[in-house]
Amino acid sequence: MATTFNPNEVVFEKIRYIEEFDPSTMRLLSRLTNVKEPSLQFTSDGTQVTDAQGAEIVTFYQAAQGTLSYTNAIHSFDLLSEQFCSDKVIASDSKKLQVPVSEVLDIVGNKVTLKYVPIGTKGAEIKYVQLINDENEFGETLEVSASAAEGKFTVDATTKTLTFNAGTSGRVIVDYIAEMSEAVSLAKTTDSMPPIRTLLVHCYFRNKCDSNIKYIGVLRFPRAQVDVSSVDVSLTPDGGHSVTYKLQKPYCDETGKLCEVFVYKD
Repeated sequence: MATTFNPNEVVFEKIRYIEEFDPSTMRLLSRLTNVKEPSLQFTSDGTQVTDAQGAEIVTFYQAAQGTLSYTNAIHSFDLLSEQFCSDKVIASDSKKLQVPVSEVLDIVGNKVTLKYVPIGTKGAEIKYVQLINDENEFGETLEVSASAAEGKFTVDATTKTLTFNAGTSGRVIVDYIAEMSEAVSLAKTTDSMPPIRTLLVHCYFRNKCDSNIKYIGVLRFPRAQVDVSSVDVSLTPDGGHSVTYKLQKPYCDETGKLCEVFVYKD
């Protein structure tokens, strides 16, 4: 007689990865693979029914909802774009992005050569540069001109060259805009709404008596939305990327589920 697979007590090992889908098409949009510190919570509104003396008879629970929080150990631009409530713009050869660039260059022979081609008004693609000393202290601010002179410099965007007046030496900070075909951009506005997603949380479980036996678990959340009421993006290498999702039942689906859990033997 075959034994029915019916696990009860298992050891949670880890989250393998979390996938995001467009709920209308189920097209995979993003996948995060370095999940740590996950937390799943559910709440419901309770309405107590009491007798004439105030003793509780029963409590009815409704409007269940939940939150899923975690930290991705590595920063994710896909996740940040959701927290910014905007699309991630991806550059290409036919659709370049205009990107701010900052360089610190040594002046050699009254010239410096930029890494990228500056864009802007011809001959004035860069309006100002800043001289600095060996201790990174500001010196004179130089202004673009049609010809090199005292306190001036010229720009030749074609050759990516800045030319300074004779005798100018040291280092210079150059800030400019360049077009990139290999770049992405994100933008946060003040009134955008985060999109609704479907989440699949893929997990590993182990048998409590034999840890060699592995189970695969999948948590499915049909309606998840990034909580942007407070977004804390760590700007340190080890800080990770934290996020919280609000979990709700699909509103117009009478039989919709807040969460589903699937477990199968590996």
